[in-house]
Amino acid sequence: MQSQLNTDFYFCRVVDQGSDMPVVYATVKLVGTNLGVIADDKGQFKLPFDLEVSEKISLSSIGYKTKEVFINQLKKGQINTIYIEPGIEKLETVTLVSNKNKSVKKFTAREIVNNAIDNISNNYPQNHFSYIAYYRDYQQPRDNSYKLIFNEDADIEYINLNEAIVEVFDAGFGTNYLTNEENQTLLYKYKQNTSFLRDSTLAIPYDNKTKKYLKNVIITPFGGNELNLLNITNAIRNHDQLAFSYVDKFDSDFVKNHLFKLVGVRNLNDVPIYEIEISTKVGATGGKHYAKGKIYISKENFAIFKMSYQSYEKEVKEPLYAVTVEYIPIGEKMYLNYITFNNKFEANSDHYFKVTDVVFNIENTSFDIFFNRELDQNSITSRNNNLKITYKEEKLAIKNILILEDHLRVIVDKKKLFSLPDFSLEKLPQYITIKVKTIKDLKGNTLHKVPKVSVNQYRELFVQEVFPEKKKNDNTASMNKFKPLSTSRINTFEGENVYWENTPLKKSKKN
Repeated sequence: MQSQLNTDFYFCRVVDQGSDMPVVYATVKLVGTNLGVIADDKGQFKLPFDLEVSEKISLSSIGYKTKEVFINQLKKGQINTIYIEPGIEKLETVTLVSNKNKSVKKFTAREIVNNAIDNISNNYPQNHFSYIAYYRDYQQPRDNSYKLIFNEDADIEYINLNEAIVEVFDAGFGTNYLTNEENQTLLYKYKQNTSFLRDSTLAIPYDNKTKKYLKNVIITPFGGNELNLLNITNAIRNHDQLAFSYVDKFDSDFVKNHLFKLVGVRNLNDVPIYEIEISTKVGATGGKHYAKGKIYISKENFAIFKMSYQSYEKEVKEPLYAVTVEYIPIGEKMYLNYITFNNKFEANSDHYFKVTDVVFNIENTSFDIFFNRELDQNSITSRNNNLKITYKEEKLAIKNILILEDHLRVIVDKKKLFSLPDFSLEKLPQYITIKVKTIKDLKGNTLHKVPKVSVNQYRELFVQEVFPEKKKNDNTASMNKFKPLSTSRINTFEGENVYWENTPLKKSKKN
C-alpha cells in the first residue's frame, strides 16, 4: 500500500497494456510545449495540479504506440494507471538504395553501429544548447540485510535520496565536457530528502578498503562531483573521451570490443528504429567479466536513440554497473532525454550493537559500560568469558557484574586497583582497556560484529525542457565541477514553479 499522496500533484503510472508491467522511463510530454517529465524505474510520474500550459499529455516509449491523455481526466488522491499499447514489431533486412544504379546494399549490425558513430557530428548538436532537468541520486539495498539491520517491516527502497533541479549548458558535442569553460551547470533547487531513510555510512567517499568499496571494479571519479560522474558516463555525448569499461572511448573502442546482432525493428512516433543486441568479446573483458546491452539506431539517419549497457561478474546475476542513456529528436538534432547510472558497492554498516560509553565511579570502584541496544542477559554467562579489564598490562580483579537494562556495572577490587605500580587516577582513561565479548542484544546481534551491506548507487537525470542555441548568462553562479553538488550555490530563476521534482512514492509499512 502506498503512503498518502500529496494533494498538489496528479500521480500516474505507465503500464504495458499486454503484460501489465510498468513501462520504465517512458517520456511524458505536455502537448504543444517542450515541457515534459520522465517516468521512473517503476513507470511512475507526477504532474502539478495547476498546469495551465497544456490540456493533454502524450506518453511514448520505444516499441510502443504514442498515447495522448487529457489532464482533466486524471483523478486526484490516487495513482492513475495509464495503459499504452506495444507497437508492431517486424524483423527486416537493413538496406540502402543507391540513387545512381538502384543497387541494394545489405548492412550488418556492426555496419549500422559504425554508421551511427560516424554520423554523431551530423545527428547531435555541435553548437550551444541547454536543458533543465530533474536530478537525483540514492542507494538501494541489493538484498534483505539492510532490512534486517533496521528491523523494518517494509522493504527499504531508497536511502540517502538527494534531489535537484539543474540547468546544464553545453557548448556542443565537439567540446570536452569537463575542461571547456562554456560547459557549466546551474543549480536551481536542491534538497536532501529526509522522508526516506538516511545513513551517513553509505554517503562517505569510496576508500576501496574497509568502509566503502567496490569488488573487482573501479569507478573513476574523473575529478568531478556526483552529477559530473553521471554526465561523463554518457558515452554518446563524450564519444571521444573515456567513459566506462568496456565501452571505453566510444569512437575507437566500442565496435572493437563488442559483438552485435540485429534482432528487430521498433518504432517511436512512426520512426523505425533498429534494435541491436550488444555483447563483449572475451578478449576485451577477460575470463571473469562480461557485458551486454542493446543499442537502438534510427533506420532513417543512423541517429542513436538509446543505449543500455550492463557489466557482470561471471555466474553473478546482478550487474556490477549499468547505464542507460536515451536521446529524442527536437528539430533536426537529437537531445538528451534521460540518463541513469548505477554501480554496486559494499560497505561496513555503522548500525550495529556496540559500546557507546564507559564511566568510572570512584566511590564504588566500578565501570559502567553503556550500549546502544538492550542487552540479552542470557548471553552474559561468565564474567571471565565476557569481560577483561586491564590497567596498562595488569589485569584487574572483577568482584561483581550487575546487569542493568542498557548497561553493565562492573565492580573491581579497589584495593588491588589502587596498589598497582604507577597507578594514577588522572591517567586512568588513558591506560585502562576494557574488552567485552560474546555479548548479544535482544535481536541476537553479537557485540561489535560489523555487518556488511551490498548496495546499488543510483544517479539519474531526467530532462524536462531543452533550449537549442541557448548560452549561459554570466551573472549566474555555476556549479563547482570538483565539489559535491550540495556545496553549490542555488540560483534564482523565473521558472521556479514550472519544473518539479519527480520524487518517488514511499511505501508504507506492511500490516
